Amino acid sequence: MATKRNARLRQVAVAAGVLVAAVGVVPPASADAVAPLLQVPPMGWNAWNTYGCNATQALVESVADAMVANGMRDAGYRYVNVDDCWMTRDASGNLTGNSNYPDLKGLGDYLHARGFKFGIYESPGAKTCAGYSGSAGHEVNDANTFASWGVDYLKYDYCQTAPSLSAQVDTFATMRAALRATGRPIVFSINPNSGSNTGAGVTRSWGEVSDQARSTEDIGNQWWGQSWPNGIANIVSENATLAWRAQPGSFNDADMLEVGNGGLNATEEQTHFAMWAMMASPLIASANPSSINATSLALLKNPRLIAIDQDTLGLQARVIAGTRLVNSSGSLTLAKPLANGDVALALYNGSDSAQTLGTSLAAVGIPGTGTWTDQYTGAVAQSGAGSISVQVPAHGTAVYRVTAPGAPAGWYSALVTPSAAAQTYEAEDPARSIVAGRWTANSGAVFSACPVCSGGQKVSWIGGTNKLYLNGIYARNAGTYPVTVRYVNGGGDRDASVWTNGQNLQKATFHGNGNWNSTQTAVVNLQLNAGYNTVSFGNEYGGWAPDIDAISVPATG
Repeated sequence: MATKRNARLRQVAVAAGVLVAAVGVVPPASADAVAPLLQVPPMGWNAWNTYGCNATQALVESVADAMVANGMRDAGYRYVNVDDCWMTRDASGNLTGNSNYPDLKGLGDYLHARGFKFGIYESPGAKTCAGYSGSAGHEVNDANTFASWGVDYLKYDYCQTAPSLSAQVDTFATMRAALRATGRPIVFSINPNSGSNTGAGVTRSWGEVSDQARSTEDIGNQWWGQSWPNGIANIVSENATLAWRAQPGSFNDADMLEVGNGGLNATEEQTHFAMWAMMASPLIASANPSSINATSLALLKNPRLIAIDQDTLGLQARVIAGTRLVNSSGSLTLAKPLANGDVALALYNGSDSAQTLGTSLAAVGIPGTGTWTDQYTGAVAQSGAGSISVQVPAHGTAVYRVTAPGAPAGWYSALVTPSAAAQTYEAEDPARSIVAGRWTANSGAVFSACPVCSGGQKVSWIGGTNKLYLNGIYARNAGTYPVTVRYVNGGGDRDASVWTNGQNLQKATFHGNGNWNSTQTAVVNLQLNAGYNTVSFGNEYGGWAPDIDAISVPATG
């Protein structure tokens, strides 16, 4: 007779089939097909946030030894990555290490001998972000050099001005092809946000030219960044909207971890690490492993949160509820399906005061009750419960792994399966919208109350560098669709720039009606790709665009 465990495993196998159908994670059809190089997000360490250009080969070797001694290697942190400032070129144009890195092949051997993988940095321009020798015109030779050194991971940082988004795509594709041609499996981790287009990471999916892509600008050692660099809250607000494009072989990189670097309090560090795990982001530590404090080290090694990040479904948590951070009151509820049929649920409090937050199994389509295990402590928070309500401190996040024996196979299909039916997308939807990279009213475009708007809010002050990005706009079939834009414009006619996936720019005019307490509609024909799209609003023509309430997309298949 089949045991309950065997029945549960069959449920998980069926659920995995649902995932394949829903998000297109299909195994290679033949030996010639290229399987995803990253089945789960990478874990490791990078020198930049702590050492910048002061890192050396000797320091990196000492970091590796410290990671063995303090247990980070055995917890899963296997990539040890050199960042910028290591390189020069010899008389023949070949990359070589400078005086700080006298033997890069030797460094790779040192790391491999200790059970690590070797990561390195380059840029597609003539110069790197720090002004060292870039790979422009040397891609094939550089890729072969990396392979000869035993490199396992390349961080490729776009630092120059991009003539166009498509030119950026082509540049990344050139290096990816060169890496593949070496025959060595080298993870290709790109950052499209540097240089002239700091919003490139959110405007489109980069999965066809990378193994993972940075979704935002650089992280800073802080909770909130009003301007560059980003804080933890800035990155959460953006990266959480990109769950639709994350899967094995194409992860959203939320940037390096600041855990242990001293700029965050203990609650903020917990949120930082837990949210990176929920978002299936790479976990790349940056603190000095020889001197990191015991509390931060224990958090980095937390096996329960690591298991959420490393779950083999490779899904990013979906935002299932929440409010935008307006007047210090915002929160998010996220759900991440796990390979064994469990669900990870996070209650994120982005505001500056404690809030009582809650969620339920019913909210993700699971009937009945389950056991809720706190992922910080491993303690059972409650058993036989269908819901939870808890006070979450300011900047805090409660995280639970819930085992529900009554969960049907494929319970999460509603979370990950898109619909080709007509859809309306609210401009303020915390699961989809980004406003110029910020949430508050004194930076960029803003969310503002709108009693006459469909969702009670709108996005205002769109223009100049201020943009609205609406992510995860689905079309079953590629084509040009008449998209209805619901907007507010109590002044004269206003123009707007409208992009799909960072391209296909068109100018649209939105008529005013002299009444800021009413909505109007206009139809814009948008070219959508098959699958998920990002629709962006700005104003490249001077002045402000109208305030945006929502967009409605007709049936797409």
